[in-house]
Amino acid sequence: MAETPLAAILGSILIGVGLFFTFAMTVGMLRFPDAYTRLHAGTKGLTIGAGLLLVGVAVRAPSVAFGLRAVLVAVFLLVTNPIAIHAIARANYRSARARRHMLVDEYAESLEAPDDA
Repeated sequence: MAETPLAAILGSILIGVGLFFTFAMTVGMLRFPDAYTRLHAGTKGLTIGAGLLLVGVAVRAPSVAFGLRAVLVAVFLLVTNPIAIHAIARANYRSARARRHMLVDEYAESLEAPDDA
């Protein structure tokens, strides 16, 4: 299957934008102050960055089967990455060490509030 010039340009743009998001994720992971903002950067960067990279690869794929596999991996990342990061954030919240540095903890306040029902 021959690659058209439009597919080459579109695929290259998607790959470039995906690389930008991946780079932004790396900078965020290094610069953000606490675990929750780092998890946010990691979630967005990996989901969007890797997703765009894989879609760009699918557009430039030499065969339909290869492109379909790349899109399936992107969908798998889109579904599983937020769930995995949520589990990591929940485990981090449950450790007393992580909560010690929190300025505002609305979740704990809602757990401590009396039930009106």
